[in-house]
Amino acid sequence: MPVSHAGGHHGADSSRHIDRDSIRALERLISYDSPRPCTDPCTPPPIAWRHRPPPVPLTAHTAQQVAHRLHAATAHPRLAAAIAAALFTGASLQQLATARPRDYDTAAATLALHDRARYTDGCAAHPVPPWAGVFLRAAACFTRLVSGEDQELLAAAGDRAHLLRVAERARLRPPQPPAARRQGPVGRVEWDWRERQEAEQYEAMPASRRPSRR
Repeated sequence: MPVSHAGGHHGADSSRHIDRDSIRALERLISYDSPRPCTDPCTPPPIAWRHRPPPVPLTAHTAQQVAHRLHAATAHPRLAAAIAAALFTGASLQQLATARPRDYDTAAATLALHDRARYTDGCAAHPVPPWAGVFLRAAACFTRLVSGEDQELLAAAGDRAHLLRVAERARLRPPQPPAARRQGPVGRVEWDWRERQEAEQYEAMPASRRPSRR
């Protein structure tokens, strides 16, 4: 995707966080699922979004901003691709870490993530939007050259702190709590406040009224 550098528009935009609902998918970067990569051949079906809503697609303008910021924030292709993938899959870091180079199908423009225990939606193939394809292709080339087919395509499970630093450097964050609900100092990104809020609401419900989480 071409990125315009003309004028001062991008400079002004890059000084502010992108934290609208279309970036909310980044909340799950710090969720603790426990999926494992599939060791046998696995051809997942298309994602059906049975247990959670799909991420809000980025508008063309926001996608251009995100691509520009990721290019500027890190030269590491796997970290940039992991954040891009988090935005269009809404996956946790643990599930992103299940992807191997063979799980990115360039021709079909899909990324397969694995979840044999069905913590969320099971093993599934996610459509890759055009703006994110450049990051996935770079990560696949890098991983094959450096480590081979069995290495993580995206970030590994131990890369959480690195990913969050790249996202914060790129000024990308999920919507933040109002001042009265903050648990940390002003200026610190709270990655899981909406998840905490939903958990509190769930626990406050009478057991007979709680919706199934599965």
